[in-house]
Amino acid sequence: MAFTTSFKVRFADIDLGRVVYFARYADYAHRCFEDFFTEGAKLPYGQMMERQRVGFPIVHAEADYLSPLRVDDEVRIVMEVLRLTRRSVTSRFTLLRGATDERCAVVTLKQACVDLEAFRGTQIPDAIFAHFSAHLLEET
Repeated sequence: MAFTTSFKVRFADIDLGRVVYFARYADYAHRCFEDFFTEGAKLPYGQMMERQRVGFPIVHAEADYLSPLRVDDEVRIVMEVLRLTRRSVTSRFTLLRGATDERCAVVTLKQACVDLEAFRGTQIPDAIFAHFSAHLLEET
């Protein structure tokens, strides 16, 4: 099951070419990742980090840019959990223009679970693992 969030492109997101600056797409994907906790697990990302004392830094990223986004475009992001282990999660974020199915970008992020005190890899806490599991894309 996929998770979806949406928001408008802001002026601060664009470059001199009047399109969304390429690095903002990783930010957009992480914004969706945060909403995944806030809206999906009913636990804001910052609170999750404070309570569980874990974070999810990106250890691998890939992006395909398909159609530029511009200021005031409505962006819909669909997050799918592609792979889940006890220590990392790999998710695909498909960015769509508004209510259409026009794909603008596809960002894939692998994020490791780290203990925020030692900043070393650790196991994903059970409740968070269960939330990811509920959104794991079923192979067909």
